[in-house]
Amino acid sequence: MKFYSLSKTAFLTFWDCLFCWLSWVASVFVFTYLFVLDFSLLFVINQHIPFMIIACIIFYAVCGVYKSLWQHPGIGTMIRLALAVFLVSFSVYVSLRVRLGFWSNPGLGMMAFYFLLTMSLAARSYKRVSKIVALYARRFFRLPADLPVESARTLLVGAGESASTFLLNKSQQGSRPRTIFGIVDNDSRKHGYNLHGINIFGDEAQIPHLIDRFDINEIIVAVPSMKNEDLRRIVKLTPVNRCKVRLLSGLSSDKAADKLRDINIGDLLGRPETAHDDQGINEWVKGKTMLITGGGGSIGSEICRQLMRFDIEKIILFDISENNAFNLQEELKVKLGQKGLDNLVVRIGSTQDEIRLEEVFNEFKPSIVFHAAAFKHVPLMEECPRLALENNVRGTYLTAQTACRHQVERFVMISTDKAVNPTNIMGATKRLAELLVLGLNERQTTEFVCVRFGNVLDSNGSVIPLFKRQIEAGGPVTVTHPGIIRYFMTISEAANLVLQAGAIAAGGEIFILDMGEPVKITDLAENLIRMAGLTPDIDIKIEYVGLRPGEKLYEELLLEEEGLTKTLNNKIFVVKPGVTSNYKELAARIERGIDKEENIRAMIKYFVPEYQYNAEVN
Repeated sequence: MKFYSLSKTAFLTFWDCLFCWLSWVASVFVFTYLFVLDFSLLFVINQHIPFMIIACIIFYAVCGVYKSLWQHPGIGTMIRLALAVFLVSFSVYVSLRVRLGFWSNPGLGMMAFYFLLTMSLAARSYKRVSKIVALYARRFFRLPADLPVESARTLLVGAGESASTFLLNKSQQGSRPRTIFGIVDNDSRKHGYNLHGINIFGDEAQIPHLIDRFDINEIIVAVPSMKNEDLRRIVKLTPVNRCKVRLLSGLSSDKAADKLRDINIGDLLGRPETAHDDQGINEWVKGKTMLITGGGGSIGSEICRQLMRFDIEKIILFDISENNAFNLQEELKVKLGQKGLDNLVVRIGSTQDEIRLEEVFNEFKPSIVFHAAAFKHVPLMEECPRLALENNVRGTYLTAQTACRHQVERFVMISTDKAVNPTNIMGATKRLAELLVLGLNERQTTEFVCVRFGNVLDSNGSVIPLFKRQIEAGGPVTVTHPGIIRYFMTISEAANLVLQAGAIAAGGEIFILDMGEPVKITDLAENLIRMAGLTPDIDIKIEYVGLRPGEKLYEELLLEEEGLTKTLNNKIFVVKPGVTSNYKELAARIERGIDKEENIRAMIKYFVPEYQYNAEVN
């Protein structure tokens, strides 16, 4: 047999023959006691046992009953079995007519048919039926399901089209065993009904009760359009019971790529979606060679990935970190194949090495420069201000000067919100870098533009990887202050802003993204703990360790004298800063180099009056 082994077929044949005999015996008993038939008919039935066996074997085989895969029965399978049972029952009924010499009650044959069909179906479907009966029994008596330890006990959020498709399409539910115990939906008109046999219990307020009642360990949000604030509310309802929250995104009945994914921190931040102008970016970069300093870092590498989507000539990835550069190069080779090999060139070097910069610019003649190389870690830069000044300011100035000498079309510098009213060395040095490139814009043909960012999710040195490591280690998660807030954006969003800013720049601007509402770092830590299936301050403690040197409670996006103007993209604003009056003095000071005995903070304060620091600290 194609689907069943010989032993399996023999086993089923034995039971089918037994069921055939029992069906006629049961029918005779029923008709004897209800309609006073002759009980002696049983002896005639027993004499027909050999005929029954032959009839079962022949008709069940001819109808293909033993070739059907009963793990997944369909209408055709049912029809084949019903036809086989009918032929067997009718042949036995005809044989009785021959034996008795008259037609017995037709109801006897009809009842034997129903008995045999019922028993044959039960023998083949008892596993499926027992599971369904057990499920409804547990639901009726409110008993916990007897599932394997690794099985997901699931609650669905949302009773719309996505949830319906998810329930019907088992292949889209993943390989993990999953039992769905109920659905919640905020539409009160759906409460009390069921969706494909799954009860809709109420709104999201029922989640804690249902988690406790059914011992739920997984919540699937089947509302692709759910707002971030609603998602945060659902996450907050689940921590004590150690539930994993997953998202069902973009599910449709005819889309094979649909998938169930774990929730990530970006889903909870409420970031506004940035409008993309791929056509404008492509018109700007088409056929051009671009150089990205710090190209192996978080922002630089993402700029590189996004540029690969356009009709570029070549990308020069320039970085002091050979590991970062190599890893990105290998990644793009795998993803893009020959295009990754042809369109990407890696060069190792420092922005403080003027000779190396000249070599690279001479070799490739870039038209556009994205300057992402910088020291960004606030506490470490407080400890070594001289290195911060050399890398963030002098490195920027040397790169910008080299770009001018080689007649680069446009120079895009990546800045930070910490450059506004800075209280730390990192922010102050980035503000000095802004002043230098904007001063160069007034004196050179190269167009210089700055782009200010807030914090970038999961970037190197950001708080989120630190929190994740602390959670994996069992805590505590350390937050500097209960009231500290920050702006956040995703890496892809930040990189796209750089490209859009570069495309619409005319030179001399500072571009700022509409970054939405700032996020409390404490809320961020709590959400990460919940996403790990743990409870804040119970499973993982949150400790407040105090503000670090140079750190402030909140960040600003622009100075008082700077005014925001909207661009064609309603998510991007532009600042037109005033003339850098002391540019020449600042440039000369940077060219001369840093005296080891000099008070660097006092020097920075001279050029950046808004810089706030403790004068007693050198």
